[in-house]
Amino acid sequence: MKLQVAALGIVLASLLSAPAMAGFGAGADRELPMLDRGISSSYILSSPGHPQRFQINIDQPTTLRVASDHFPGESSVGVRITARLYDDSGRLVEEATSPRGHFKIERQVQPGNYVLEVSGASTGAKREGMRDRYELHVSY
Repeated sequence: MKLQVAALGIVLASLLSAPAMAGFGAGADRELPMLDRGISSSYILSSPGHPQRFQINIDQPTTLRVASDHFPGESSVGVRITARLYDDSGRLVEEATSPRGHFKIERQVQPGNYVLEVSGASTGAKREGMRDRYELHVSY
């Protein structure tokens, strides 16, 4: 009897936890943070295998400019940062990489939804320090 109750408990727990675990996947269903004109909040630099993704919605043909910046007084030497801009079909539109912690993308774009991926790493410094933080400057 105790074995049957334990087995039933395991079955119920697995049924109830499966939908919750599915919601914590790689983020395919999760809505991306929106990047608007101006200066973004600060973000912690993500490793290349786990980029931070942002959505940019463009409503008319324009020049999109996105640049990263670190906090004043913080050295960005040894901070490698990469940004990739994808169009709404998933095609890579532009890529910028810098070994000094500052990327800049400037591209003529058509109306549509774009995704910006940012990733990188710092060498020789404690992870998640101020030098691992960046802001995005966006204009279009």
